[in-house]
Amino acid sequence: MAIVREHLVAFEALHRDGASWVDIAAALAAQGVTQGTGDAAQPITARRLTALMASVRRERERHARAGQARVRRSDLGPVVHSDAGEPAAPPSIPIPSSVTQLGRERTTLALAPELTQRETRDTESDFPSAEDIRR
Repeated sequence: MAIVREHLVAFEALHRDGASWVDIAAALAAQGVTQGTGDAAQPITARRLTALMASVRRERERHARAGQARVRRSDLGPVVHSDAGEPAAPPSIPIPSSVTQLGRERTTLALAPELTQRETRDTESDFPSAEDIRR
């Protein structure tokens, strides 16, 4: 489905220019595009290609409607979308000083390993041997 998401406009343009869905699916299959996974993988068919395209169109319409609904909400900030139609990375958020202080404390502990190391035990005297357990 990722290939269809990425190239939906190109596939539609090819179809408008006279290529049949069978031709487009055959070209994709010749390039190794399959449907299914593992042993069940088969070259993509025109029927599967058009079904995926319809699914991608519905998905984009849903996202567009959700985006319009979001814009109408006054309690949410604006969402910036990238060219790929996906939401852009969130803006950087200032980090409170309490969080940076915690980071400094962890760094200090990392620089003082003797504070974080567990005490080693003499395993022979602390735990019974397998022979003692069997008796």
